[in-house]
Amino acid sequence: MDRGGSKSLGFLLLALAIALGGSAWCQPLPVYDDFETPVALPGTYPYPLDAENGWLTLSVGTDWGAPAYLSSAAAFSGEQSFRLNSVPWARQMDYLRLDDVPDKLSYQASVCVDPKLGWVGLVGFMARNGYYTGVWNHFRIDAGHGEVSFWGTDVVRVGDYTPGTWCTVRAELDFTNGTAALWLNSDEPVLENVPINPKEFDDPCLGHVVLNQWGVVATDYLEYPSVGFSNVAYFDDVAVWESSTTLEVDISITPGGNPNSVNLKSKGVLPVAVFGTESFDATEIDPATVTFAGAAVAVKGKHDKLMAHVEDIDGDGLLDMLLQFPVQELDPAQVQDGFAVLTGATYGGAAFEGSDVIVIRPRH
Repeated sequence: MDRGGSKSLGFLLLALAIALGGSAWCQPLPVYDDFETPVALPGTYPYPLDAENGWLTLSVGTDWGAPAYLSSAAAFSGEQSFRLNSVPWARQMDYLRLDDVPDKLSYQASVCVDPKLGWVGLVGFMARNGYYTGVWNHFRIDAGHGEVSFWGTDVVRVGDYTPGTWCTVRAELDFTNGTAALWLNSDEPVLENVPINPKEFDDPCLGHVVLNQWGVVATDYLEYPSVGFSNVAYFDDVAVWESSTTLEVDISITPGGNPNSVNLKSKGVLPVAVFGTESFDATEIDPATVTFAGAAVAVKGKHDKLMAHVEDIDGDGLLDMLLQFPVQELDPAQVQDGFAVLTGATYGGAAFEGSDVIVIRPRH
């Protein structure tokens, strides 16, 4: 456990007031925030993910008026990130209160520790009771020691870290068997079967702990005196989702066409639309992960640009994703029963799936 307490009564009272004021808010899964919402401007606190739910502060670090805010000084994607700052006696902790913690849960975040004003950033579950704060089942991005570690029931080293660079960490937690798989800047896990803390347990300082608050932290440890009193860390493209759940999405083969027919001998491409809804942002689809009837998204040009773009196809005011697939790479076995399936994942790692009817027509 990575635990530390604030000894400033002013910080404590302010933090408790903020935390208690938002204690009824809960955020449903899946969660994704790239901190690019148009109404969330640099220098402001992240705009809530919806009208009722959003980011909360558990422990105030420094800067009193703006201990955590959106910043354009660094970004993993887009133009903004979530900037946190702390001092040696008060860590900055900001979180989303999850309305449910399933037995299999994954989270991911991109982290950058400032090369001049930072030393450590954390990503994981957190709790507070009085003077004490705790963080569990979390990644520790340590610029002072140049490493990334994961703190479950034990501390394990995950890989190297260079101060001032972005790294992407991901954990897939399985509370049924008490283990996790870990990723660091890769598509394949670097560690598996790492022991983790359960969803609920008793802590000697914090009492009964329920892990339903997930977020990001700039620590308060004065481990590197040469850095000074500031500890600045940036966080971007955060996501939390239920590992065992595949989102069902609405798709359309040859949108606008009727019937959805294809000649498997054709040398062209087949358009497939994935529709955005109020609960599914189609612009967050990662085209590199999408397959349709066994075929990957078509590419064009000498740089192999993926043939995918966003537009409002059905005129409902929400952006959709239109992808093109090479017909000759479709698997005939996957379309023989009259429908075809599209699968993929968002940039945040949430898996999705959709299907539509398809008619195989002869060459002539």
